[in-house]
Amino acid sequence: MVLNVFEETEIDNDDLPEEWKTKRNQDDFEEFLQRNWEQRSVFYEDGKVDSKQQFLGFTGHLGLRTKKYIGTVVYNGEQVNIFPKVFKRRNNDYKTDKLTAAHLMDNLVKWLEYCNRIAYPFINISTELTDADNLKELFISLYVGYVRSALERGLFYKYVEETENVSCIKGKFDIKDYYINKIPNGQAEKFKCTYSTFEFDNMVNRIIKHTCKMLLNITDSKRSQQIIRNILIRLNEVSDCACKPSDCDQIRLSRMNGNYRIIISMSKMFLLNQTSNYSIDMNESFCFLFPTDILFEGFIGGFMQEVVEDKGGKAYLQKSDMKLVDSIQIEGQEYDGVFTMRHDILVEYDDKVFILDTKYKMISRFEGNPDEARQIIGNESHQGDVYQVCEYARKRGASDVYLLYPQFRYEDIDTSYPIAKSSGIGGDINIHFVRLPFIFEDDETQVKNNLTEVIKSILCMKDA
Repeated sequence: MVLNVFEETEIDNDDLPEEWKTKRNQDDFEEFLQRNWEQRSVFYEDGKVDSKQQFLGFTGHLGLRTKKYIGTVVYNGEQVNIFPKVFKRRNNDYKTDKLTAAHLMDNLVKWLEYCNRIAYPFINISTELTDADNLKELFISLYVGYVRSALERGLFYKYVEETENVSCIKGKFDIKDYYINKIPNGQAEKFKCTYSTFEFDNMVNRIIKHTCKMLLNITDSKRSQQIIRNILIRLNEVSDCACKPSDCDQIRLSRMNGNYRIIISMSKMFLLNQTSNYSIDMNESFCFLFPTDILFEGFIGGFMQEVVEDKGGKAYLQKSDMKLVDSIQIEGQEYDGVFTMRHDILVEYDDKVFILDTKYKMISRFEGNPDEARQIIGNESHQGDVYQVCEYARKRGASDVYLLYPQFRYEDIDTSYPIAKSSGIGGDINIHFVRLPFIFEDDETQVKNNLTEVIKSILCMKDA
């Protein structure tokens, strides 16, 4: 069974697959999600400190509620695809019959190409995903591509400690063993020594080899299969062993081998997905979910950076060089400030500073009616968001700040947008409420052109 739903949607227990309906199965399902939640830092840092998984909510009547994570979850052979709410035609539209996982996949790949907040190993990942038609294949393609790249830069060798009886002393000699065991047993010519050897057959390579063999059996991609076979040829001298997720926790890597950290982390993710209570491989259970607010922020920030720098400006993402409280004084002593301000996007262009904050929330289209503008700003925007950007402007000495929201699917770009004015002793601050195209349909070039024009418009960019 395949369920297609939007994020932030209730799924009644009656609509769930039979395997997910009982309390016991849902407890096991939540435990599976918890293990994946604890590994999410392999791909992104979402700033959440919650120790309890936030992918799906389990409601009291044994139903489910999707949250602000999109992607695919397969558990015990049953699947749910979670689509962004911006895929709706309008806010109260919950029809998913015309949505496909391929469309979700296509958009996800395009967003990731610009997203700097998600730790993928390829600058342009689309070249690695020519035949990845679902999220499982996406991650397999990324993993094997990164392993291949690491091996091409140089095979991984590691010092491994060996302890054995040798005829010539080398390394650390166990003199106590010599007098207690060797001499009394007539083995005076044997010395128990511990020494290090520089080995290719080490635990890092064993984990990689085991993971690649597992993936070879579950990927449908001919390209990934060929890459894996080439990897296994290069790892031919490495011992075969059945690795577990806990084996990855024992690996310690130096700074010189930092590129292997993501390989080991992804290996652990694949091994975790292999070992759920109800499945024996990833065809039965896997969980690949992304936070949509980070995707929106990362895509818009990365795209804007490209547009601004092409026009000779500077765009900074997550700039955090100022504090809300500059210093603290007590009993005549001055101490460092607190509450670091972090701007989603800060642009410097034509001797002007622009502060832009992305908000993955839905607000209505402005149709030109003044009453609509007041309703949008007063009822649909969040008061805390407005406070935040106004304080950013005050600290930076900026007169214009921008709250950036996504448009719904199929909407034309807005011809105008509301601007709220906040007057103060230090001068007026203009808060712009701007909706941006975020969904890619058939014409990718047109979407990019539309987004570029909106960015150029709000930053008052001049064509050469």
